[in-house]
Amino acid sequence: MLYLVNDLFFEVYDMRLLQKKLSMRLVIGLFAFFCGFVVAAEKESALSYKVDYLVTFLPEKEGASVVIRIDNKGLLQKLRFNNKAGVYSNIRANGKLTVKDAQVYWELPSGNATLSYFVKLTHERSVGKYDARMTEDWALFRGDDLIPPVETTEVPGARAIAELEFILPKTWNNVETGWVRKKDNKFIIDNPERLFDRPTGWMIAGKIGTRRATIKKTGIAISAPVGEGMRRMDALTFFNFVWPELYDAFEKTPSKLLVVGAGDPMWRGGLSASNSLFLHTDRPLVSENGTSPLLHELTHMVTRISGKETEIANDDWIAEGLAEFYSFELLYRANGITKARRTKIIKGLEKWGAEVKYLRKSKSTGAVTARAVVLLDELDKEIRKRSKKQYSIDDVTRELMKIRKVSLADLQNITEKLIGTKADALNSPLLK
Repeated sequence: MLYLVNDLFFEVYDMRLLQKKLSMRLVIGLFAFFCGFVVAAEKESALSYKVDYLVTFLPEKEGASVVIRIDNKGLLQKLRFNNKAGVYSNIRANGKLTVKDAQVYWELPSGNATLSYFVKLTHERSVGKYDARMTEDWALFRGDDLIPPVETTEVPGARAIAELEFILPKTWNNVETGWVRKKDNKFIIDNPERLFDRPTGWMIAGKIGTRRATIKKTGIAISAPVGEGMRRMDALTFFNFVWPELYDAFEKTPSKLLVVGAGDPMWRGGLSASNSLFLHTDRPLVSENGTSPLLHELTHMVTRISGKETEIANDDWIAEGLAEFYSFELLYRANGITKARRTKIIKGLEKWGAEVKYLRKSKSTGAVTARAVVLLDELDKEIRKRSKKQYSIDDVTRELMKIRKVSLADLQNITEKLIGTKADALNSPLLK
């Protein structure tokens, strides 16, 4: 009995000793991990430079004054942008600034660097119709125009940490962007796809009204100038029942979405950006033909698919066809329309595109897009049938999302991998 007790005592003692050893190893491991994390963070910090965008709205000039301040640390060496349209004026900078053949070249000083200019924001898309506009009371525009696309030369591994701040006229009450708000009128600009972060997407400021909701971890804001007739709550309600289907289809949704709108003389249509979209206030949530302009632009925004253009053909029909297809398909899946209505929508689009003989044109017009939808619906049915419902057009779309700028060959290859053979739907004379 004594021996059994002693054996038990030593067994317990050994176990405690083992636990101590394991605990010590765990502590050492965690310490090493923490040290590595700190070293990596310090290295990242050493290769990071701060960029502050300061935008002051000037309604009387229909534009804004922009100041870009860079805490450079010698990491960002050169910057170049195109000013062929002449929308940027009064360009000034420290360091070396050269303007030649509508190209702006800036060699930055190693310390604090500053570039400033005036940009006109009001822009006519066609005669009397605007895709960006500034009035005495509000401004609606894209950040892509506020801060031009730039080509940079930097130390290898260097990247920007950027913030955007607005100074509003005294009578204006708010500003909204598709970026995360830090506080007040300041936003964090963080795009992992870029080394030099710049604020893109739709933005709106002034005497505006905004409705907000969080749906499946996506913060949604519907914003428009006061008095422009934007149906903000209609749009939020619409998103509430469609959003789960959107996520199931694409397995990806943005962390934030901004929807902006205004009435005439803004362009009567919809335009999407990377984190936001514009919809004219007269455009319905669902058109009489059963398609949804709002879901069309939202599909563009989430998938970011565009057609590849070559000397032989242009595959814009893929991007536009998918956006129009999902504009009613998501409604159908969310029980917003019946199967009979869906069939009627397809027949209507088939009639609209009946005269179309070729899809691979430079731009997908309404009739071309309508015919593209019919072809994509046929492709969806074929994929489901041949894969015994294991796959659908959703699987194709998710693969195209990884490529983004897509061609007919991409569509054919992805489909063939899923069903094991070439798709009959993609052997259509419309694609020859």
